Amino acid sequence: MGLTNNLTVFLNFAKEGVDKAVLLGKCFCCIHVVNTYFCSLVLGYGPSMLPTISSSSSLLLAERVSHRFNNVGPGDIVIVRSPEVPTKVVIKRVIGLEDDRVSYVVDPKNSEKSETVVVPKGHIWVEGDNIYRL
Repeated sequence: MGLTNNLTVFLNFAKEGVDKAVLLGKCFCCIHVVNTYFCSLVLGYGPSMLPTISSSSSLLLAERVSHRFNNVGPGDIVIVRSPEVPTKVVIKRVIGLEDDRVSYVVDPKNSEKSETVVVPKGHIWVEGDNIYRL
């Protein structure tokens, strides 16, 4: 009688553990899908987007839907991989889309000289809001 009772308690405990593990697995799957395809939290810092985004740590909600429908345009703030350091992610504002003519200040600290370029096909032109950063 005692062995049967212990076995029943163990099986109930095991069933509850499996149920909790399955629920936890479902939660992690939902979090993964939301983070990959819909939105994610991003920690932004640095002076390049001043005054729009604080230079100290700012918690931002980044949506991941617009670019899937080619709905990104000039004025939008995007999170992209740095072309100089591919392991780094940067936050910038879209200035131009492919085939747009974009004028930019070559050396904003020392002169007002500007150049105009055409954005290549398959690319966008992004800049930080704070072009005069130190």
